Amino acid sequence: MCRRAQGAGFVTWAGADGDQFTFVGPAETLRTYASSPEARRSFCGRCGTPLFFESSRWPGEVHVTVASLAPEVAATLHPQAHVHWANRVPWIHVGDDGLPRKDSTGSE
Repeated sequence: MCRRAQGAGFVTWAGADGDQFTFVGPAETLRTYASSPEARRSFCGRCGTPLFFESSRWPGEVHVTVASLAPEVAATLHPQAHVHWANRVPWIHVGDDGLPRKDSTGSE
């Protein structure tokens, strides 16, 4: 689903506690779409940039596309895992970077 929504081979997300997350853009530009019964995706209503993902699988969390963050914020983040590893596209090769590789269910 994420590859189709983003139009890319993979998407880099950062998860945050929803209570500690603040959207600083103009609220009237934010649009939300229920992409499945348990998930919502938010995007910019002006340009269509995908921004957030919220799901009942991770209650209370907001997942933000790292590419949409301000560069100074994105620079403070560090990868913690490769998720949905079993569903990765075959043409992206990831070397041994030492990060955990988790399948779609969240297990290793």
